[in-house]
Amino acid sequence: MLEGLMSILIIGFITLIFGLVYQRHTIIIPQILIIVITLYLLIRVRVKIARAEKEKLKAKIDDLEAKITSISKKEE
Repeated sequence: MLEGLMSILIIGFITLIFGLVYQRHTIIIPQILIIVITLYLLIRVRVKIARAEKEKLKAKIDDLEAKITSISKKEE
């Protein structure tokens, strides 16, 4: 997902540069919209990935805490 959005962003910037060089306003305005939408989607995807990683780490920490408490109870 991220790779696809990054490729769209790169192609959008390249097309925007060509539009600026050749002063084609019919290219510039849609490309700016595509770049803004792609950046928004990239940020949303990155936030969702960060949340999923955080939940995964929290579950792993809870599992390790449970193991530690069970080991400490066995030693008593």
